[in-house]
Amino acid sequence: MWERFEEWLMKEYAYDPCRDLLIINGDAAPWITACWEYFGKRACFQLDRFHVARELRQCLSGHPRWREVRRKLAKQDEEGLLVELNSAVGTLGDEGKEQQLAALIRRIESMPGCIRDYREWLSEQGVETTGMRPMGHAESVMSRFAHRVKSRRSWKDQGLRAFLRAMAARIDGIGWRKGRWEEQEPQSAVSASTKSKRIEQAKRKAGRLWADVVRQNLPCLQRSSGTPIHQALSALRDGGWV
Repeated sequence: MWERFEEWLMKEYAYDPCRDLLIINGDAAPWITACWEYFGKRACFQLDRFHVARELRQCLSGHPRWREVRRKLAKQDEEGLLVELNSAVGTLGDEGKEQQLAALIRRIESMPGCIRDYREWLSEQGVETTGMRPMGHAESVMSRFAHRVKSRRSWKDQGLRAFLRAMAARIDGIGWRKGRWEEQEPQSAVSASTKSKRIEQAKRKAGRLWADVVRQNLPCLQRSSGTPIHQALSALRDGGWV
């Protein structure tokens, strides 16, 4: 599978196995972690933080070490995270959670570097990483991009590239000012009136989107005009109930 993927990279992106490096992010499914054996030192495999965080929450939520575990994961401190996880072994009081935690520890230890920031690995290979995004929660970030640019929209290649760049900058807190990209100052807490206005705007937007949300999703609204359900709904409308 990974051999075919490499061939596709060569065809689509002029990938050179002797020159280019790969960053692969995903869960611990065997077919994904097999890239570790295939690409070897040419690739850096990262366990997606969404899956790691979910599994840690399942094992350690409410545990005395939970707060410190979250801190280590947020900092991508792989060594520190393993120390905290090993310290929690035997203290969970649940055999199922103990087994799940032990399996997670073995998984992380079997793939050195799978938690740390991939940019550190690239820097060690002599690659300039300025402007590169962190890898955490890749799936959720991709979902945000997909939701915004798909949904029956049509794009030209140049417009799509520009929009994706602008969207990534917005997520990173970078704005377009005076003809150049500039990092924006953190916004202060909004006032009560501003918050109220935003809530009203959200309500109006939800009202506008209502028709698209329910279209083709409520079978009873697709009945013909002569059916009892249509007559009942019409009576409710005429009576001011809807």
